[in-house]
Amino acid sequence: MLFRSALADRFRIMQREKEETQREALSRQKAMADSFARFVPREFLRYLNRTDIVDVKLGDQVIKEMAVLFSDIRSFTNLSERMSPQENIDFINAYLDRIAPIIRNNNGFIDKYIGDAIMALFPESVDDAITAAVAMQRELYRFNEARRESGESEISIGIGIHWGKMMLGTIGEAHRLETTVISDAVNTASRLEGLNKQLGSKILISGESLGLARPGTYRCRCLGQVPVKGKDRPVEVMEILMDGEE
Repeated sequence: MLFRSALADRFRIMQREKEETQREALSRQKAMADSFARFVPREFLRYLNRTDIVDVKLGDQVIKEMAVLFSDIRSFTNLSERMSPQENIDFINAYLDRIAPIIRNNNGFIDKYIGDAIMALFPESVDDAITAAVAMQRELYRFNEARRESGESEISIGIGIHWGKMMLGTIGEAHRLETTVISDAVNTASRLEGLNKQLGSKILISGESLGLARPGTYRCRCLGQVPVKGKDRPVEVMEILMDGEE
């Protein structure tokens, strides 16, 4: 009986150890999945019909219509030259820490960071992208207030928005994959963002895309048909006005 009792105790101990090992393995797996999600948006996986990053294969693709938003810090090169490498990283992270949540809070997700630039996608509506753009500029104002109090120079950003059909997929080769978006709509949004420099504006959207937004919701100004690099025909460009702008 003593032998059977000791054997039973040993079995219970082994079972507890097994269960604890399984819990630890699941915890590590969840932590790894959460870590990967910071590099590859879960939304991207969902559109590719994949539940886990390990299921993604080279050549996975899907076509979907959505809004793409580009934003970029003006004269960042000049600004970064006055900072050390560590100061550059700290500055960009402080800026993104304020701006990135606005995109998520408006039903968007960030496809990639390109240095100080952001490329974000809004699958549900162009209104989400416009609302996010306006909120980003307002948050930038508060960010600049904090910079002024610290004796630092203010920054400005330009934003371009366009709605269109795009292909979400994976590119690369067997040992290095990357999720990406390929579309003329992406190029148009990027070109619109760049036009802000020439036109002295903050938020530009194509007239075609603004026509898909809720009518009468936004104060805007037509800047006319503007030649856009890479486009055969000029694009009607609309400026979204902020409070106090005429």
